[in-house]
Amino acid sequence: MAHITKTVRLGGSSPSSIEDAVRTVLARAAVTIDDITGFELKTVRGTVDESGVPTSFDVVVDVTFVVKESVHG
Repeated sequence: MAHITKTVRLGGSSPSSIEDAVRTVLARAAVTIDDITGFELKTVRGTVDESGVPTSFDVVVDVTFVVKESVHG
């Protein structure tokens, strides 16, 4: 049987890395979204301190999941 997917755009951040920011977004999404099948990193931004050291990594991620089958006939 074919399945339908849906994609939502979510944002998140981490003080330690881009990868951690993505993992945080996906873990948080998985709390309320079942059957996540993939993601696409759309944007990466960040902030730096006065010496140029990164202090925050901000990401926007498209998260794709399978739409549940209808429970109606």
